[in-house]
Amino acid sequence: MLIGKHDSALAFLKNQRSKFSSNDPQLAAYYEFMSVYYHALDTAAVTRYADSAIAIFNSPDPIKKYPRVYFKVLLAKGDACILGKQYETALGYYDRAKQLLADGRCDNGNVASKIGGIYFNQKNYAMAAKYWVESYNRLLACATTISPRKLFYLKQAALNSTGVSYERAGKLDSAYYFYKLDLDFINETERSGVIEKSNISAPRIIVYDNIGGLKLKQGNLKEAKSYLIASVSIPVMDVDGMRITPNLKLAQLYLKTGELDKVALALEKSRHLLNLYCKANPMQNVEWYSLYASFLFAKKQPVAAYQYQGKYLMLKDSLEKTNDKLHRLDIERELKAIQRDNLLSTMEHKEKVEHLYILGACVVAILLLAIIISIHRLLKQSHAKHNSARVHNEQLQQTLEELERANINTLRIMRVMAHDLRNPLAGMIGLARSAAEGVEGEEGKHLLKLLEDTGTQSLNMINDLLHSGLADDEKDVMSKGLVDIKQLLRDSVVLLQFKASEKKQQITLEGSADPIIIHINKEKIWRVFNNLIVNAIKFSYEGGLIFLSIKKTANDKILIAIADNGMGIPDKDKKLVFDMFTQVKRVGTAGEQPFGLGLSISKRIIENHNGKLWFESSAGFGTTFYIELPQR
Repeated sequence: MLIGKHDSALAFLKNQRSKFSSNDPQLAAYYEFMSVYYHALDTAAVTRYADSAIAIFNSPDPIKKYPRVYFKVLLAKGDACILGKQYETALGYYDRAKQLLADGRCDNGNVASKIGGIYFNQKNYAMAAKYWVESYNRLLACATTISPRKLFYLKQAALNSTGVSYERAGKLDSAYYFYKLDLDFINETERSGVIEKSNISAPRIIVYDNIGGLKLKQGNLKEAKSYLIASVSIPVMDVDGMRITPNLKLAQLYLKTGELDKVALALEKSRHLLNLYCKANPMQNVEWYSLYASFLFAKKQPVAAYQYQGKYLMLKDSLEKTNDKLHRLDIERELKAIQRDNLLSTMEHKEKVEHLYILGACVVAILLLAIIISIHRLLKQSHAKHNSARVHNEQLQQTLEELERANINTLRIMRVMAHDLRNPLAGMIGLARSAAEGVEGEEGKHLLKLLEDTGTQSLNMINDLLHSGLADDEKDVMSKGLVDIKQLLRDSVVLLQFKASEKKQQITLEGSADPIIIHINKEKIWRVFNNLIVNAIKFSYEGGLIFLSIKKTANDKILIAIADNGMGIPDKDKKLVFDMFTQVKRVGTAGEQPFGLGLSISKRIIENHNGKLWFESSAGFGTTFYIELPQR
């Protein structure tokens, strides 16, 4: 009933204030709303309400009962610290929020956006773009947890902010890609009718403004003028000065074309809006004085022009001094320090219990690794002996038969060993899960979750062996069902973007939003996607790009491509990469260790689906793997 009526909503909430007790966690939601409401109006009020909200969560019980309210409170407190220029403290609150929710991929998109904003204000535009791309990828998981209108604004803002960051970093092609992606998303949302058209006008003004400015930088004055005029012509009330920037860009354009009357009109309109919204647009206010000085120079009025130019330099110096502390901040170092301090605090609080679990995990992991290495070495040795025996003459036939029998017995023993290892390993995983339920505190649970994940990964390695050289071919039967393979690929991208982010890499998935339903074994195709994407991450350099695409072909096939711009595969190794016992094992670009089974397992899975797996590669220029599966 009160959506869009902020004053009425504020009055209603103030009337409800008396119904909450002073220690009611629900009261924190009221304080958090008030802190956000006053964000652009009263810095002191923002801090006061954020502190009141934090004070309610002074014990583990309310945090455990209302984790999502506490998540929002932590973000509100971090925002208050940003307003007070307490940037290190703000990062601490953001990191606590990020660690709070185990299933908070969507919510953590909001955290990534806020860290991206800090980088942007610090003028570290490349890192800002990285965090806003992460924010957009996380928001893709929010379809059922956020209202359509809010989700539209968050996605649109992430795409637009990524474009602005790339533009500021001088990567104009990347900037235009994200601006165009943003505009297509706005148009698609308008056509779908999921939100009111009136809510789409403001984002459209902004994206037209940004594309117009980009075209202006590229010297395409005709397209620039078209977009900028469209931006200022959209009929919507200007509540925060959103038309200041397009009017300034129009003034800059008309200066280039010598239309001084139009320059004067654009500067007059932008000055009027700056008088109303100057506090929220300090950089635009500085730019206005620079443009006005240029206008006066063009009008042959140098005395007045120098006066405005002096005002511009004074305001610019003042703004840079205001942000000096932020520019000196090493955000990545602060985040790592915060995470390190949190980990040390947790270890001190639960030292005895956690040391036991960590020690147990290390012992089990070392034993499992030693067993797996031994099994793999035995497999290779057995394979070599088997091949050598084939070239012996008839005099060694009896010896060959004995070796083959020994090989069969060895495989049986190793199969039993690998199979039996799964039971104690599964028990360890179950023990970690049970222990997590009895441990208080999010930090302790986080470490136990690491133990569980380590065991699960080791179990998956054992299963890979059982599904490869140790498995009986006649037992390798797959159950298949109808699966949206495009969504399965999208889920793999979302999951592995976190791993790619460790090397500052970006994964992009191309293709329409329409589903593609085919008959496959979901778990095995998931394994193929993960193997190929992890390989792309492993053999790509830091900051690299990984492109994925999926489409239907004319012959009723589904073609999937996974491309990287990494180290590539030398010609001498190309015929060997799919061999299970291949000697072609290369260390990743960050020292990642190879195992040599992933591609062999993947090829076997695809062929069991009546499909094909192949690749194209050039050493030093990257590799593209292709998967072709029948549509029916």
